[in-house]
Amino acid sequence: MTVFQGLKIVAMIGALAGLAACGQADKAPAKAERPAETPAPAAAAAASGAPTIDQMMGVQVAYLESKLGPARTVQDKQRTYEIGDCTVRVSADGGEVVGYAVPMTPVCSTQALAALKDYDLPQKIDLTMGEFAAARGNVDFKADCLTLCGNAADPWVHLESAGPRATPGIRASAVMVSDATIDASFRIRDAIKAAKGEDYVIDTTFNCTADFDQLAIRELKTVRIDEIEVGYVPYGGC
Repeated sequence: MTVFQGLKIVAMIGALAGLAACGQADKAPAKAERPAETPAPAAAAAASGAPTIDQMMGVQVAYLESKLGPARTVQDKQRTYEIGDCTVRVSADGGEVVGYAVPMTPVCSTQALAALKDYDLPQKIDLTMGEFAAARGNVDFKADCLTLCGNAADPWVHLESAGPRATPGIRASAVMVSDATIDASFRIRDAIKAAKGEDYVIDTTFNCTADFDQLAIRELKTVRIDEIEVGYVPYGGC
């Protein structure tokens, strides 16, 4: 064997060794990537590009459903939609969105806080009736009932604030299931009964006057709001 042939063999062996090393590297497991952090519900909704329901006021229902998908339920002019884990209620008239209601819960915080911001209300999901009244100024007290309410559905108490000019009004509501809400409602009931009589309370005639608004605001001051509704339908029959 010549010196040249020996060098050639050594070079070939080195090349084969290099190829083998490359093959082993290709078979080695890839470095594990760090798992992505799970975003908070509000951040997840924002990242997904899902619209906030306040942006849908005045649009056609067909456009709304192109963004949110079909309604979960439809009853008369009321429709419900799922936005992430949040169920919102939408009022439609003539195929147009004229109002919406959002629960004041953590899973609905993105939707609820957007509505509060539009009305210059404090940006907090645990907003109270007193804070709502202080921020809005002139509000009206309404209630589904205050006595002999029956068992068909849980009654609600409301503070309503009309919007300026063509702006829809906004309503803060609390359902009479918590001790705080029930106790406040009973104090309002007893004061109205003492002033106007039991029939006045049973017939909910108090919804047709502003005489007890300030009393109701004081009694409901610390009651937490369960739902914010924009574009509410005012109580009729007064």
